[in-house]
Amino acid sequence: MHTLPFLLAGGLIVGTPASAETIRVCPEGSQMQSCDFTGNDAVQEAVDRAVDGDVIRLAAGRYIPSSYRDVPFEDIVARGYVVIRGKRLAIEGSDGTVLDGREGTPTIAFVLEDADVSFRNLEISDFRWGEEEDDIYDGHGIFAIDSRVRASDIVMRGIVKMALTGRGRTLIDGSALRLVDGHLGIWLEEAAHAHVRDSVITGGDSAGIATYDDSTLHLFNSVVANNTDDGVYAADHSTILVTHSVIAGNAPYGINAEAKGRVTVRESAMHANAAPANSALAPGQLVIGEDVVQTDPMLDAQWLPKPGSPLLGRDGSGRPIGLTGERP
Repeated sequence: MHTLPFLLAGGLIVGTPASAETIRVCPEGSQMQSCDFTGNDAVQEAVDRAVDGDVIRLAAGRYIPSSYRDVPFEDIVARGYVVIRGKRLAIEGSDGTVLDGREGTPTIAFVLEDADVSFRNLEISDFRWGEEEDDIYDGHGIFAIDSRVRASDIVMRGIVKMALTGRGRTLIDGSALRLVDGHLGIWLEEAAHAHVRDSVITGGDSAGIATYDDSTLHLFNSVVANNTDDGVYAADHSTILVTHSVIAGNAPYGINAEAKGRVTVRESAMHANAAPANSALAPGQLVIGEDVVQTDPMLDAQWLPKPGSPLLGRDGSGRPIGLTGERP
């Protein structure tokens, strides 16, 4: 039986219980004989049957939102294609597994509430809204409320609102994320916290990362590039720490803040942003360390340093700047 580790409240790591089940899900039209659930509603059906510790394994193919469930939160309603409440699960894709929001019902791909979920090896693409400005939240990728999220090897492409969202007391551990060509990459509010590494956030028509209220985010060995409404932005009393990462080609600022938000960048690279930082802010609100490279990092099409890049061998500790390709 395949097992995955889970991090519970208080930081205790335990394995999947010996009685855990692997539930196999297949897309509409699949001819596979080993499917426990098949069709566009199969992921939600598997979640409904699952108990704590179960693994839901999605076969390759397209899963199109054909129904939804609404999750009220504060003054909005999160409309989820797949809703996970109060369960501790793992959801694993196969190569070629895509939750595709271009067709079907406008929804959020996954809504979590009081849940603990590990996501691995999925593509979530083109989720869209029904109405751009209303109290129904749709068009997001993963929207977590008071939950624990571990996400690795996840691609979110063309998400028209926020790709990865933490609200309430959510904790996010993300690695090998590719949040590309959407609206906003990572959005945190209230007291949410995210630890993100070896990830790329690029091509957004808003900020790459935006934090609000008292939320916090630590970004390591990642790339935030070519976003059109700031690379990294902290508002209210939120804080962002960026280390061993690349912030490049963003506008109007590589890093920005509002109110008492703070952004600190250390042992990283900043290059070709329309402006590195908002110089109108209070001293110390945006900190770019003297150890930050401000020349061309020389990255290839996969955002890795080319031979001769100033990022290679920069840190005497051996820790690279930018992507490492490591997996948890």
